Amino acid sequence: MKRLLPLIIVIFVLLAVLIGLIIYYVARPAAPPEPTPTPVPSPTVDPHEGEIYVRAGSDGYMWVPEAEDMPVFGREATDFNVQDQMPSYAGEDLTMRRGVDVSDHQKEIDWQAVADSGVDFAVIRCGYRSYAEGELYEDSRFRANIQGALDAGLDVGVYFFSQALNIVEAAEEAIYTIHLIEDYDVRLPVFFDWEPLPYEGSRTADVPGEAVTAACLEFTRLVRAAGYLPGMYSYLTLAYFTYDLNQLTDLSLWMGDPGTKPIFYYDHDFWQYSYTGSVPGISVDVDLDAMYIKANEPPPIAPSPSPSPEPSASPEPAAG
Repeated sequence: MKRLLPLIIVIFVLLAVLIGLIIYYVARPAAPPEPTPTPVPSPTVDPHEGEIYVRAGSDGYMWVPEAEDMPVFGREATDFNVQDQMPSYAGEDLTMRRGVDVSDHQKEIDWQAVADSGVDFAVIRCGYRSYAEGELYEDSRFRANIQGALDAGLDVGVYFFSQALNIVEAAEEAIYTIHLIEDYDVRLPVFFDWEPLPYEGSRTADVPGEAVTAACLEFTRLVRAAGYLPGMYSYLTLAYFTYDLNQLTDLSLWMGDPGTKPIFYYDHDFWQYSYTGSVPGISVDVDLDAMYIKANEPPPIAPSPSPSPEPSASPEPAAG
């Protein structure tokens, strides 16, 4: 018994310690919960930063890159209307003149009948570059059309249908155009009309926007140097997604935007409001146009130019 006494004492001590530990952990107050960290808000990212929401014709509304340097048109669409093929504007800050644009597709035209119907001006295709082989051609009815329109008392502008791939080809087109029109009183702008064509073998199917913008600038630079007003024709999606409009702010813009009111977001001087118009003196469908005469701004009509046979500026060397 004496041998067991130390062992019993040790066991009692251990039991006492164990019971004490149990009482301590059971009876002690619960530790406060760990604080929930305050969530840090992530920065808000605008997925359309640098874009504007515009209507692009039959394609509906869409986000497009914003051209911050290009002034906006800034007029209420509800103030415009087209009735019986005649455009009108209810505001007081501009008036409109009615015009047509034509090529050899309109065949022989009775220009006096066109003028007598109330048409004030005409934009005439002077030439084009073929979409496949890239050769330059004069429009087969250019001379008859421009002389007939001038004889009927219409103000006249011209356009060249471009398929330029670079600034060298754009310069060729500008020089070709200047030679074609130098004997005529062209007071409205000379327009660069570049459009990609969806045909098999089209050489312009994959031209990047930077190259198209550079070609437009080269063409219009030479046109200006020769004494004419430079302009650019485009339609909505081509203008919004292909051209760098920030570089074209000093050109007269002509927008293909058919309908009863212009919906192009940026400022422009000419509005092509129909592709299927009917005009006395023209036997087939014809494009109809309006020219804006804006209050307190010079109209897009120049004095009769006196161009030199060669443009005063030479084309820059092609990149690459």
